[in-house]
Formats: sequence, C-alpha cells, structure tokens
Amino acid sequence: MDDKYFTIKEYPEDVYCAVGQIIQHSQEWEQEYKRLALMCNIPVKKVTKSSLNKLNDALKKLNYISQEDYKKLKTVIDIRNYINHSFYLIDFQKSYDSYEQRLKTLEYKLNSAQFLIFEATDFIDNIIDKLQGSSIMRPNILDKT
Repeated sequence: MDDKYFTIKEYPEDVYCAVGQIIQHSQEWEQEYKRLALMCNIPVKKVTKSSLNKLNDALKKLNYISQEDYKKLKTVIDIRNYINHSFYLIDFQKSYDSYEQRLKTLEYKLNSAQFLIFEATDFIDNIIDKLQGSSIMRPNILDKT
C-alpha cells in the first residue's frame, strides 16, 4: 500500500476525522454491494437491510464471486466491522511506548483500512460493470493477490 489518505498529527482529532471518513466510504461500499445484490436478484430478504457478510455469502453461493474472492472480501468486511465496532475500544485506548508510536500505528491502521475499502469498492464495481456489459475494469489489489 503506497497510498496515504490520513496523516495523524493531532491526537485524537485527526483520528476522529479519519474514522469518520472510513465509515463514510464503507457505507458507500455497502451501498454498491447492495446494488450488486439487487442486480443479481440475490434471494435474501430485505437486501437493503442485509449485512455485508450475508450478501457476500449469497454472492458466493450463487457463483457471482469465487471462493478466493469471497475470502478476500470477507477479510475487508471484517476490517470494516473492526473499525466500526472495535477500533475505539482496542487500538484507540491501547497504551503505546510513546506518543509518536501511537500516532504512527493508528495512522498505519487507518490508512490500511481506507485503502482496502476503496479496493473492495472497485472490485464490486467491476462486477457491476461486467454485468452491464463493460469490458473496462478498474485495477485493484484484490485481483492481484
């Protein structure tokens, strides 16, 4: 990962801002996931209220994604859920050897999460585009690993 979306210099303000942006982008990813599920007529009750895990399971079951892609997307879903539900309870409150180490570690984790959410969004958007007949795909890390 070479992309750096956040620089954490002021703790905790920069962390709050970064987490807010990650949550915003993960919600946009979730909307794309639900759009794909609707396009594929995934047999899930209330697609618009379904979790990403449930949609991911259904897409794999109906062979819209491979087992390998399922695992990769599940990893990003787990990271997203960690940021949404556990980050402030674990990483944010953790003791570090120094203030600088705290900033560097939080910055790395938040940038990594943001990067993976963007890559997973591109991956889902590529599937949508294929279904709509497009042959131009966004390169993303999920295709490379």
